[in-house]
Amino acid sequence: MLPLLPSLARLGASVVLVLSLSAMAAAQENRVETQLVEDSARIEILPLTGSVSAPRTSLLSSAEAGQVSELTVEMGDMVTQGQPLLSLDTRDIRLESQRARADLAQAEAERDEAQRLVNEANQLSAQSIAASERRQRESTLAAAQATLEARRADHQLTQLQLERHQVRAPFDAMVTQRESDVGEWVDPGDTLLTLVDLSALRLDFSVPLSAYQRFEGSQLEVRLEGSDQWHPARTLARIPLDVSSRQFLLRATPQAPLAMLPGMAVEGRLQLIGESGPSVPRDALVRRPDGSVSVWLARQRDDTWQAFEQRVEIGSSYQGEVAVNEGLSAGDRVIVVGNERLEEGQNVSLIDD
Repeated sequence: MLPLLPSLARLGASVVLVLSLSAMAAAQENRVETQLVEDSARIEILPLTGSVSAPRTSLLSSAEAGQVSELTVEMGDMVTQGQPLLSLDTRDIRLESQRARADLAQAEAERDEAQRLVNEANQLSAQSIAASERRQRESTLAAAQATLEARRADHQLTQLQLERHQVRAPFDAMVTQRESDVGEWVDPGDTLLTLVDLSALRLDFSVPLSAYQRFEGSQLEVRLEGSDQWHPARTLARIPLDVSSRQFLLRATPQAPLAMLPGMAVEGRLQLIGESGPSVPRDALVRRPDGSVSVWLARQRDDTWQAFEQRVEIGSSYQGEVAVNEGLSAGDRVIVVGNERLEEGQNVSLIDD
């Protein structure tokens, strides 16, 4: 029997060791970190979808009818303000301009002759020229002056028509559409070219009207389709849309230049400041298979802290903080670390106590 004593002693020591380790493990499992719930302004993130628009777009047409004789640009070309883009056949209008110039020269000669006769009459004494003759010469001069003004206007009109036979770029832009070609006949108002100013592109989003009153102090971030990087944007205008749509147009521009083209899809996230209320870190939430969400609260009874589960209704989240609409109040102590395997009423040790 004596040889059994050492074995029993070793067995007892092993049991004590296992129990001690289990107690230590249990103590470690019950150590939790908590955070006091405070009321703070809630940040709501409103996801937006929109597109890149080009408010400065020009549909170029000719003010004159004619046949296209020259077209110097292709789709995708960059053009500068004042650059000639398209010309119409000017042979007819050039002939009219030459005739108008000849008529103007003739009118100037007739006016000069009438002026000479009036000057001559003024140098003669009253006895040398009849008063009626003097009046006749003055009347002829007035008529010649009027004819000269009419011929000058005709000549200026033909020059203007000649200039209108050429279409120039109204601003620096890209040619995005070409609707005509050499040899085609065009009429006034026909769209010949489409220009888009790429330096004035805008981001347009449709936003629910419910966000209009909460827009003060908001911040907007955007990212282009296919990109993972968000960029801050500056709001330019809030434009009401059709009442039935219950939306308004939010027009913005990136604070830093982005490689954009009209029609590109763009995402936005609008940060709206809401009412104050409790919020908790995302790690404090426990999601159940039935879809419910709860948190574990640490409550002190006598000198002991215990864990109690509390179901909550959550709202929007921002930077790791989740708004709690129901179930929590300011001053509650929520467990944020060590809440994975807690039981109702279980004693816990606070790391942050």
